[in-house]
Amino acid sequence: MTSFPVTPKMLGDAGEHYALSQFTFAGKPSSKMPDGWSAYDLAVESGQGLVRMSVKTRSETASWKAGSWFMFDETMECDWLVFVFKTKTGTLRSWVIPFAVAREQGNKASPSRKEPHIRDVSWAKLNREPLARYENNWELKP
Repeated sequence: MTSFPVTPKMLGDAGEHYALSQFTFAGKPSSKMPDGWSAYDLAVESGQGLVRMSVKTRSETASWKAGSWFMFDETMECDWLVFVFKTKTGTLRSWVIPFAVAREQGNKASPSRKEPHIRDVSWAKLNREPLARYENNWELKP
């Protein structure tokens, strides 16, 4: 059986489709936005109206712990962030975090950074409170 390399675009698309399926299984029908839509990736019926989701997907590599973790633009127009992580063994972990919480908990860039509006959420922060409570939060509990 031939194996093909996964491109960053393929990984991102897979993360979006994974999130779509998980929201639907949780009773939150969702739809993917067109490719190139800049503000968010998914529209999800929360039970109280549509919410906007931005999906960020990473996979484990030899140097994944050395780099910034999930990065996002704090000026985005979205309501929630979905972080999907694929381990080397294929196990998936995910966090569904209100945007305001991710913005508050994300590491703020120094003013000298080329793009100071880009924040990142580290692996360590995802695995401790308050962010750990958002793992597999497909029901959208605030």
